[in-house]
Amino acid sequence: MKNIITLSILLSSLLCLGQSLPIDFEADITTENFIDFDGGTATVIDNPQMNGINTSAKVAQIVRDGGAIWAGSKIDLTSNLDFSTDNKLSMKVFTTAPIGTVVKFKLEGNGSDERDVVTTLSNEWEELTWDFTGVASDYNSVVFMFDFGNTGNGSEASTFLFDDINQIFGGSQIDLPVDFESEEIDYTLTDFEGNRSMLVQDPTDESNTVVQCSKTFDASPSAGTTIGTPSGFASNIPLTLENSKMTVRVWTPSAGIPVRLKVEDSNDPTHTCETETNSISAGWQTLEFDFINQAPGTELLSIGLQMGWTYNMASIFFNFATSGADDGGQLYYFDDVQFGGLASSIIDFEKLEIDVTPNPTQNDWTLSSNNDFINTIELYSTNGALLMTYNNVGYQFSIPSGHLEANIYIAKVRTEKGMGVVRLIKQ
Repeated sequence: MKNIITLSILLSSLLCLGQSLPIDFEADITTENFIDFDGGTATVIDNPQMNGINTSAKVAQIVRDGGAIWAGSKIDLTSNLDFSTDNKLSMKVFTTAPIGTVVKFKLEGNGSDERDVVTTLSNEWEELTWDFTGVASDYNSVVFMFDFGNTGNGSEASTFLFDDINQIFGGSQIDLPVDFESEEIDYTLTDFEGNRSMLVQDPTDESNTVVQCSKTFDASPSAGTTIGTPSGFASNIPLTLENSKMTVRVWTPSAGIPVRLKVEDSNDPTHTCETETNSISAGWQTLEFDFINQAPGTELLSIGLQMGWTYNMASIFFNFATSGADDGGQLYYFDDVQFGGLASSIIDFEKLEIDVTPNPTQNDWTLSSNNDFINTIELYSTNGALLMTYNNVGYQFSIPSGHLEANIYIAKVRTEKGMGVVRLIKQ
């Protein structure tokens, strides 16, 4: 009896052995651990593409041949995945399918959750990541669905290699205000309907990180970018009828570009509110979005609040209502997403510790900062027209006034501390 019990325990431990992350297919996970479904066949094989970022001896392979458009395979784990700290899954993938092939990573257990990413390489190993920030610890199965949405035909393009499945820390959950500067925050962006966005260096200020957006040729008129993952912000956006504004600093190639901002509940996509404004100039500018002024055909903020809706996710749309083909691949940028209107985003100019001399003047104004680097200066007329923008200014800068008439002007000055406004008087 003792031997039987010992054998039973040994078999049980062998069946469970290695069925947890990370998974590298070198020893613990074998073909027998896969559960195939609907036309997908998974095996563990010798690595036929031992090059690039993956020179492992063993990898997994899924071949899709007929069946359903969601055909794939899965592995059951010994315990639930916990995304409270390590909020992303990463995996190395090799495919000869075209760039842009959808790879769906689905979690199953007490319900299900799933994320899609697209390949950016073909005929070469790449590491893809899926963001599960905010997902509950309810899942103990990982499901692999390659080329999701299409039916496989057993060809080389329907054969997928994958390896090194890891759970990683991708930064803490994004929250307002958003400036894209922290190395500890997950700034994953979620594009939809043919939009394409990425974190880039500000083309006008190399010290600043911003988001670049563009529409692909096939993009729909409502293509846009969610600022974060499908889990939304860490906190609800505290919209009320009295405090109904947000601001976003944007760069557009010309004035008159319609820019839409949408807020919604990440748990219920029918709970939304949208508003829209137009860019006032070419270049950088701060736009104010007032959700009291809802976009035509969208739900009133007052109705949503009456029904108890909350909003914890925001999406931005450049050149809204224009298709990708008509947009022509223009580039747009955005930064500094904040709750509150322009007035609430401006701090007392004296708190920026910037001196302006002389003021009034018949010549130039000199702005000097002892502590904070001045990122930008925007000079406006009193009727709101943007006259000049100065980027990457430094600690001291002279604003020329020789071409200006005697009048009052407004300077918006942005430093690492915030943004302030000062009146400049030309005599």
